[in-house]
Amino acid sequence: METVQFQTFVFMFTVYGGIIIGIMYDVYRVLKGSRRGDRFITSIWDILFLAAAMMVVLWALFSSNYGDIRAYVFIGFIVGFFLYDRILSKIALAIFLFVKRNVVFFFKTTNNLLVLPFKFLFNLLWHPLSRLWQYITHKRIRISKLKKLPGAIMQDSRKYYKLIIKKNSKRQ
Repeated sequence: METVQFQTFVFMFTVYGGIIIGIMYDVYRVLKGSRRGDRFITSIWDILFLAAAMMVVLWALFSSNYGDIRAYVFIGFIVGFFLYDRILSKIALAIFLFVKRNVVFFFKTTNNLLVLPFKFLFNLLWHPLSRLWQYITHKRIRISKLKKLPGAIMQDSRKYYKLIIKKNSKRQ
């Protein structure tokens, strides 16, 4: 038989678990964003959130009362989630959005700084390389025509062989 103190401890632990799930939900909303996307990607995000929430529920249950499920356990998770949602969600959501914006800005800036030398080299080498490519393709067309020339000569020689032989035999 469980004591009231133990049940209170389990209830408070599950309230704490509900608060953690609320924090995870706000992080999920920030990461997922407000844009409408592909349904498959949205389903993947939903499954990942549900798996993480299930891990928190299992952690809270096995850490507090060895996995024993009672009605007050569910009530504790619901109370914790709604307390977080009503009291701290707006503040935490603003903090998460601020962090997300700064992290995205940092990576965009870092990416631009890292790519800048490569862009400079590309722009520096683009004009001469494009001219070289045009020259090579022009020469390639000429070379392909020159490669066909011996075959054309042989074909014309066979074609006019009899005519050339007859002219030579008439001269002699």
